[in-house]
Amino acid sequence: MKVRCLCGQKNPPGAQFCMGCGRPLGSPLLKERRHVSVVFLDLVDSTSRFQGGLEAAYREIQAALERAAQEARLRGGFVHRFLGDAVMVLFGAPRAQGMEPWRALEAAQAMVKAAGLPARAGVASGEVLWAPLGEGQAGEATSLGPPAVRAERLSKVAAPQEVVCDGKTLGAAPGTRAIPLGPRPLKGLGEVEAFRVEAVGVALGPEEASLLEEALRRLLEPGGRVNLVGPPGSGKSLLLAELVRKAPLRTVVLERMGPETPLRLSLQEAAQKAFGGLETLLHLPLAPHLHRALRYSLGLEARPPWPREALEEAILEAWEEALKSLSEPLLLVLKDFHAPDPTLLRFLGRPLPQLRLAVESRRPLFQPALLLKEKPIPPLLALQPALDGLPFPEKRGLLVLGVLGEAPQDLAEGLAGPFSWERLWEEGLLEGERPLPSVVRAARALVLEEEQGAWHLEAARYHQKHGDPRAMARHLALGGKPREAVQTLRVLAQGAWRKGRLEEAIPLYEEALALAPEGLKPALEAELQDARASLGQAPETEAGPRAEDPVLKAFRQAKDPLALQALLPHLRPYPLEEAQARLELAGALWRAFRPKAALQFLTPFHPHLPPSLHLHYRSLRASLLMDLGRYEEAEALLAGPAEGDREAHARFHATRLRFLLEQGRLPEALEEGEAYYAQNPHPWLAASLLGAQALRGRFPEALYREAQKHPDGKSLAVLALALHTWKTGRDPRHLLKEALVLSRKLSNPYVHHLALATLALFLWPKAPRKAQALSQHLLYQTHRTGFAVHLEIARLLRAQLLLEEGERVDHLLVFVPSTPLTQVWQRVLAGEAPGRELRGYGILGRWIAHLWAGVRHGPRRSGGGHQKPPLP
Repeated sequence: MKVRCLCGQKNPPGAQFCMGCGRPLGSPLLKERRHVSVVFLDLVDSTSRFQGGLEAAYREIQAALERAAQEARLRGGFVHRFLGDAVMVLFGAPRAQGMEPWRALEAAQAMVKAAGLPARAGVASGEVLWAPLGEGQAGEATSLGPPAVRAERLSKVAAPQEVVCDGKTLGAAPGTRAIPLGPRPLKGLGEVEAFRVEAVGVALGPEEASLLEEALRRLLEPGGRVNLVGPPGSGKSLLLAELVRKAPLRTVVLERMGPETPLRLSLQEAAQKAFGGLETLLHLPLAPHLHRALRYSLGLEARPPWPREALEEAILEAWEEALKSLSEPLLLVLKDFHAPDPTLLRFLGRPLPQLRLAVESRRPLFQPALLLKEKPIPPLLALQPALDGLPFPEKRGLLVLGVLGEAPQDLAEGLAGPFSWERLWEEGLLEGERPLPSVVRAARALVLEEEQGAWHLEAARYHQKHGDPRAMARHLALGGKPREAVQTLRVLAQGAWRKGRLEEAIPLYEEALALAPEGLKPALEAELQDARASLGQAPETEAGPRAEDPVLKAFRQAKDPLALQALLPHLRPYPLEEAQARLELAGALWRAFRPKAALQFLTPFHPHLPPSLHLHYRSLRASLLMDLGRYEEAEALLAGPAEGDREAHARFHATRLRFLLEQGRLPEALEEGEAYYAQNPHPWLAASLLGAQALRGRFPEALYREAQKHPDGKSLAVLALALHTWKTGRDPRHLLKEALVLSRKLSNPYVHHLALATLALFLWPKAPRKAQALSQHLLYQTHRTGFAVHLEIARLLRAQLLLEEGERVDHLLVFVPSTPLTQVWQRVLAGEAPGRELRGYGILGRWIAHLWAGVRHGPRRSGGGHQKPPLP
């Protein structure tokens, strides 16, 4: 069955474009929304014409309306209805060409002038439903919506030979001059702001005006060319129209030249406009083979029997010679040049001094490319020309992709039928496999909700079949099945929560809650709040999942931190409690002299937990790493910003002070410690700072009193006092023993080992056998428990004492020191020069220096022993 076009031309079955006017045939949608500008023209006082007879009146009215309709057609309007003595014209339906508001206003003014009888016109813009009435039995679609009614009512406001428009049309056609008529009561519509159109013009914004000036400047140069590039709705067509109007050159404008437009027809049209007819072109002095190629390219001769490459090259050379024959420059304007013919694109890339080129495209085709940005205009107004310029399979495919947002190829083609993804990409309407955001907005505005819902439900079934419940839920919600979507999202959220992925569960709950009917909201709200509580972001609910979980009850009732180890696998859904359990367990293992085991349980926390927990983690892990001699890893944890509460900050900065002290950076430790303490006078920080002051030979009583307020700080403060007492020439044994008692009462391996080492050092010159016993105990204890740094000190102390007895100690000195202090001490005991100064260790550094001085100047003992140096 032949397909009849709106222009009356009959076309063969399966034709996509009319053979007569080039208009698209058929429609990818039975019903669709469209943004249109409607012109309604009626003749004034036409009834008086009937006094001269019906036939005479008919001929006069028919001629007037036909003259008006012809003006509309010349400007791309679709003459939709003749209604008695009136005619209604649509711009934007059934096909949009761009600049609909301007063309509608220009057409309306031309129509009232061309009618030849007193006429008036109303113009209105907005969305309409473009669909057939009567189940399609009328044979064609019609426009349903306020703009058509508003245009008819506005025509009644106009005086003879006037055009009146609404505010939407005027706002969409900047540059048009109109006189406000104020609000006018329109039957059935209430009051509508009306404007009498005086002159239709175009106003460019500052950016567009600058681009136009740049384009004109380039086109006036020999061989000048510009490529106007921008997404749909960016104003390329508007800028191109102004460029054509202002360019002082003979101009040939070719409309959309896609793959569906035969290149020969475009070349014929260009030749007619550029050379004034084909005769001139065909009489050019060309070589015979070029003349033959030229005739073939114009469709005037059969294809020569040449290889394709040779034929294409001959065609390009023929047209190049033809253009050289022009007596003056020619501006060639190619509109909607989005999927160009490759041969034509090659030709346009050749240097042609007499040809100036202005091309409109959505993707850059050549340089210079003048880039335009997307404008905030209604999506249908922006995208309709692009959508209508596509073949129907590609248009329907793009609408499916736009409605769904994205879709696998088999799903998209299952809904739309086969279409060319490459064509959509060439048209600049895809980003990868996704449609442009503006295409998405336009598709969802254009396709009716009923059809969108059907597409989404089909997509939901597809994703269910392919095991993607998140996508299934999204399409169920968009397809009008919110309860099913909520249940799917809830199951997904619960599954993510059980795996401890709260960062996934919480958005899923939020998404479900936004879709949930009232009856489902209380349960969802409770689960969402408890999910947030599991990250420390909200209090838990009284009767939510957390309150009913026996694992959390066991965690809260646990009295022995070591018992938490059995609960850890079950705390995965609760990152807050899991982190707290790991901190408690690691701390308990450390106090049990098991630093390696403690470190194994101190794995990174969930990234969305409160900052204080992360700061506690960094502090404790850095301390454990220092105990094990892994200072580089500890330093990385102690670098960077520190966020958390007062307790977390105190722990963190105390740990950093320990790191600086053990690395021999005493001045830096004192400076930072005093600054930290001034901001946060915490007892634990006071104890750490007090130890640094004692190494410097000072003992601030205020710090000592403050440190006594903290259980761990108390033992460290007593140790600092013992060191200060020894420094000032008094006996520190009672203080060192008190520090050992306190370190056992609240187990603190760090203080315990330091107190033992300090006591052994003090007893060394006074009671060597007791010092040896202590050093042996310290060596055994640190070797057994894995405290690497204290083991180094124990080995060196033991070696020091054995050397005094004349014994060989090579076996004790075979290790890699982890701090500068133990490195220098090791070298001294081996009889080597220290290799560096230890001023950054305070009195400990000076003690090693005196030890080396004794090695160099004191008498040697048998067996390699050395004289004991006095304590500095």
